[in-house]
Amino acid sequence: MHIQWISIRAQDQRIADSLVKIYQEDTVEGSNKLELLRNLAFNQVNDLDLSLKYAEELIALSKLEDNALYLYRGYLQKGNSTRRLGDLEVALDAFFKAGQAAIRAQFITGEGTSYMSIADTYSEMGNANNAKAYYDKAITLLRKTNDSVSIAIALLNAGDQYFKDKKHEKALAYFEEAGRISENINFLSGTVYFLGNTGMVYAEQGKDVLAKANINAAITILEEMQDYSPIVEYLTTMSNIYTRQQDFTTAFSYAQRGLELAKNHGLKESISDANLQLSEMYEHIGNTSEALKYYKNHIAYRDSVKNIAAVQQMADLRTDFEVSQKQSELDLLSQKKENQQTLFIAMIVIAGLTIILLLTLYWYYRSVKSEKKISENLLLNILPAETAEELKKSGKVQAKKFDSVTVMFTDFQGFTRLAGNLSPEKLVESVDYYFSKFDQI
Repeated sequence: MHIQWISIRAQDQRIADSLVKIYQEDTVEGSNKLELLRNLAFNQVNDLDLSLKYAEELIALSKLEDNALYLYRGYLQKGNSTRRLGDLEVALDAFFKAGQAAIRAQFITGEGTSYMSIADTYSEMGNANNAKAYYDKAITLLRKTNDSVSIAIALLNAGDQYFKDKKHEKALAYFEEAGRISENINFLSGTVYFLGNTGMVYAEQGKDVLAKANINAAITILEEMQDYSPIVEYLTTMSNIYTRQQDFTTAFSYAQRGLELAKNHGLKESISDANLQLSEMYEHIGNTSEALKYYKNHIAYRDSVKNIAAVQQMADLRTDFEVSQKQSELDLLSQKKENQQTLFIAMIVIAGLTIILLLTLYWYYRSVKSEKKISENLLLNILPAETAEELKKSGKVQAKKFDSVTVMFTDFQGFTRLAGNLSPEKLVESVDYYFSKFDQI
């Protein structure tokens, strides 16, 4: 049996009644107005539609004030009210938004509580996989906090989901840890649910004596607490035990008591379950007309809670929420990768330009060196080495005086005829050879 997180947080209709006058005077502003709306939405238990109205106003004002913490509280109250009104689709959407607001507010307890409420809603809709996934997320987060009450509740509700899945040992492990925590902090509601839930597991395991002892103890305390929803489920379990023991009189007594209690308190899901229990019992004893009547009632109430279209829409809500979170992560990774790529490209461009610059400088140096070499060779071909060296050093040549010079005039006999038979290259080579010999004279 699930324990309602909101039901153990000391709701008090008298508080809401005392705050109405302050609300109607409309003199409170800012954070005080946010806290006023929060208390009104939370404590208004007799009129859930009015509680929802306060929650919607709290959401609107929180957005206006840009207050993520109160936005979380507003969506959480909206989810709790709409869930109790049976509008599970709207409730689930509100719980998801509460979780997002809690993340913005960096409120880990709120985020964990939102996930627990999401899990409870999925469990109520029969979506076991989503329920277990969000219970795991809730428990992981809540273990990081000092909120032992919320941890105990999450463990109890997760254990109940495993109980529904027939995983009794795992359910017991969750229940027992929740029981230890509840006892350590004197959390009476947690202790009572521990007793009742372990009693249901014992009943499934055929440990009837232990089951009846635990469940009857839980029912007694719950009646004093006026917490009727779990009583109906525990009564159904007691009816199953007596049916198995062929004590049909006692079994019918427990089942009828559970159905009446559920009707008196408008507990639709419990009414559906109690009708199914009675239908199966009448079928077992061969009373088909009564069995069919209760079965029809079961279907009518079941469909009012478990709308098939709503189940699909709720699954889509979870997908959208997780895809949104994943997309944000991917966007950050993509931006980081893009920045890294931009930096890498810039480094390559800089390196390339540096190489080009170095190659250009090297080419220029080689070109200058080559031109210089050509110029020097040209000077040496035209001028004597001594004169050329002087010209290179000072840029000019000092005129030299000679006391006497010899000028030799000569001619080559038959040069014209000889030149006509030589190629240009050979002719130049021959002239150079002869003049070099003149220089040696």
